[in-house]
Amino acid sequence: MGKGACRWILIALIVLQPLWFLWLAPPLLLEPLAAVVIMAGPLLIALPFAWRLGKRALVITGCILLVHFCLAVSEAWVSPQARGPAVVQAVLVALYFTALSSIRFGRGPDQSPSRPSEDRRSKP
Repeated sequence: MGKGACRWILIALIVLQPLWFLWLAPPLLLEPLAAVVIMAGPLLIALPFAWRLGKRALVITGCILLVHFCLAVSEAWVSPQARGPAVVQAVLVALYFTALSSIRFGRGPDQSPSRPSEDRRSKP
């Protein structure tokens, strides 16, 4: 898993929102289209930035996905009708964080450090 996985998991989560709230398990207390806008809107806003694999964008998208994970777990616990899509969403979010943790954001081997480390300094 890696950078590409984060992209495709995010796409899968965006596709899941209308499927869940318009077709598989429409909400009872909220207009289904409003639920799709509330849930998919932030993901759609974050998509172009996360697609470029910027460090901050991927982390901010992860913060948004924490809310999606909490909603998925609570829906899976409470609503038998929404259990299927909720479990799928929770698994996708967990996979996103697994892929995100495998990405290294540090300096590459060809870049020199900005300041010398203790072991590289010459001793007088």
